[in-house]
Amino acid sequence: MEANPQVTENMKLAAKIFEEYGDVIRGTVCCNVSDRSMIDDILQDFFLALVRKPIPSDIQNVKSYLRRAVKNDILEKALQTKSYRARNQKYAELYTDRLKWDTPEDIVIQTEEIQRLFDIVESRLMPHEAEAVIQHYRYDRDTGEAAKATGINKRSFSHYLCTGLKKIRKFACENELEPNACF
Repeated sequence: MEANPQVTENMKLAAKIFEEYGDVIRGTVCCNVSDRSMIDDILQDFFLALVRKPIPSDIQNVKSYLRRAVKNDILEKALQTKSYRARNQKYAELYTDRLKWDTPEDIVIQTEEIQRLFDIVESRLMPHEAEAVIQHYRYDRDTGEAAKATGINKRSFSHYLCTGLKKIRKFACENELEPNACF
């Protein structure tokens, strides 16, 4: 596969510019970048920018043009990095606050509370209502799967589930069970 002749020509021009003005370009980058590990990346990106968009032929002061172009590229890179960090920061704030690092004791307590709720479900509800709640919440099945597993149609299953949940919620409120432990 042959390279595009225009790209090949642009690469030669960019290489010539780097050969002739490499010290100016590197010096401008070094003066404007605080993170020294980014220098090589910025130089490579700038070379590719020159390949994509060569220096216009009507530019009289090439050094000045290169300095300005390098500064613009560095500013753009800094803004991209700042934006990236801001997005990550926002994501971290949104989602790490929600994560609760449970201790083994907390996990045991939660498991016991859940088991107690299912015991209440089995003792307080009609068998078909209890089975609907258990299929949906303990086995994490959707309405279609749970209805098929219990051998009833989806509409009946939904009715049993809804009725069972109403009864459990009423019981939980009357007996002041923890609100986050309710269905």
